[in-house]
Amino acid sequence: MDRKEFLKAGCGICLALSSGFIMSAVLEACKTPLSVYKTAAVNNIVRIPLAEFKESNYKIVRVNNYNYDLAIQKNADNSFLVLVLMCTHAGHPLTKTGDTYYCTLHGSQFTHEGHVTKGPAEKDLLHAPAKTAGNFLLIQLNS
Repeated sequence: MDRKEFLKAGCGICLALSSGFIMSAVLEACKTPLSVYKTAAVNNIVRIPLAEFKESNYKIVRVNNYNYDLAIQKNADNSFLVLVLMCTHAGHPLTKTGDTYYCTLHGSQFTHEGHVTKGPAEKDLLHAPAKTAGNFLLIQLNS
């Protein structure tokens, strides 16, 4: 193998390895560590086993035939904050991005507690009433 072929082969190997490391990092960053709990509502009530909050104090819930996900946070006092992930500006579903919720339609952003940090939305996120009953969290959906 002459010098030119050696350099071509060496650069090709380096390029292949670099591409592999870059793609691995990109794919790792795309992973969502949050699991989505899927369920149905009966008479506009969502029932979630409290055992779902043993591993984490945070859960995204997707309710059949409901247009928006729910973000549920268990507080230190064992109460729950339930946010309806609907942009208060245009009614568009929100996406969780790190510690915020983001509207892909017009760019509004909300804190983990549901407060507006960037418009055009001006109102905080809607809260859904929740209470515990036995081993379940019961959430009342708006009709």
